[in-house]
Amino acid sequence: MTQALNNVRSLLLGPSGSKPPDYRAVPSSPESELLGEADKPKRQDGMVYFCFWIMGAGCLLTWSALMCTFPYLVQLFPPDSTRGRNLPSTLSSFYCFGLVVFMGLAQNGVGRGSPSKRLNWSSSLLLISSILFTFPLLPLLLPHLTSTLLLLVLIAFTLLFAHATSYFQSSVLGLSSLWGSSQVLAVMSGQGGVAVLVSFAQLSLAVLAAFRPSSGEEEGKMGLVPSVGLWILTSLGAGLCLLAFRYLSRRPEYERVVELVSNREETKGDGEGILGGVLRKNALVYVAVAYTFAVTLSVFPAITTTITSTHHPTPRLLQPDVFIPLHFLIFNLGDYIGRTYLPLIPSILITSHPRILILALSRTLFIPLFLACNTSTTIPLINSDILYFLIALTCGLSNGYIGSMCMIVATTPSLNPRISEEEKDFAGTLGAFFLVGGLALGSVASFGVKGLVG
Repeated sequence: MTQALNNVRSLLLGPSGSKPPDYRAVPSSPESELLGEADKPKRQDGMVYFCFWIMGAGCLLTWSALMCTFPYLVQLFPPDSTRGRNLPSTLSSFYCFGLVVFMGLAQNGVGRGSPSKRLNWSSSLLLISSILFTFPLLPLLLPHLTSTLLLLVLIAFTLLFAHATSYFQSSVLGLSSLWGSSQVLAVMSGQGGVAVLVSFAQLSLAVLAAFRPSSGEEEGKMGLVPSVGLWILTSLGAGLCLLAFRYLSRRPEYERVVELVSNREETKGDGEGILGGVLRKNALVYVAVAYTFAVTLSVFPAITTTITSTHHPTPRLLQPDVFIPLHFLIFNLGDYIGRTYLPLIPSILITSHPRILILALSRTLFIPLFLACNTSTTIPLINSDILYFLIALTCGLSNGYIGSMCMIVATTPSLNPRISEEEKDFAGTLGAFFLVGGLALGSVASFGVKGLVG
């Protein structure tokens, strides 16, 4: 913990008398000039793009599955349990703060040698922990634990997921930044894509379960079968991450990246000075990406999982066990579109750091909008399921769009001349650190926001 805090402190403190960064916007130019020939996606790189997409998906694989399992896990606690009611916020906080601490520790390895070892062990840990959570933990152990022990086991596995994910994500974003901006976009797209796949699988299983004969007591609750099915898919996805990296490690481009890192070690030595310089150059973009995800996590899923349909009586397919997975899918579809496609539109690709920050700050509006919907303890000001889903879709679109744009601008010298070619992987891993920092702040803020609805 102390080492991680020292790493963060060393990033924030630059040498005395250092020149302040220039935050002027990059002049407008045609898309081909902005992206640069080396950064354009190439047809023959389709498999490389797909592999980075898979590894990007792996960065949020366990988190997406865990979030979608919250409704079932809450049901394992007594109905009047405060621990159960606060479970989404509790696990979100432990996961996100675990990411921050472990990501701070992971900064020690940035730019030092081949990423093969770190990617191999972190992806293997993702696979093993996902399998253990799928079986025997979820179906056999968790339903029979006391509330206290149940909470402790869930926190322990949440931290295990955070540990594996932090080192995996740091390595993947560093590698993709050195490879090119198309691969950075592939990683960001994969992170959104896995959330869509997981939430679609969850919704499909919930709909199928809704048509099975059940007692009135069970109706409207999220069942065990959809949760286990979801984690089986998660385990398969973790295995694909291992295969994707092994394919990339045999590509000639990978050898070029390894050679670049080795040459830099010989000439630059310790990367701590590079990290501090990159932080000062990209400070506003990093604040923007942190704030973007902080706003999202302050309401999603802690608040959104308390919002139910406004229809009375509620149709079977709009009861909480289906309605909540449906809102996950709608948000994640928006997030995926925002991550994958909106940054490719030249007219809305913003490269001015202050403007990106202003755009991120404007997302604060989503907090009162969600609070105005049909939460379980308040009279809704927005008394419409359609309007609620539109708000969720817009929130997802803006989250993905700003998040991807921040990461691309921060790591692409042709869009951000302040960054040199040899600083790209440092810029990528720092972006990942601030992204998870925003998640951590948002998860803590969710306790305060949830207090507004009782």
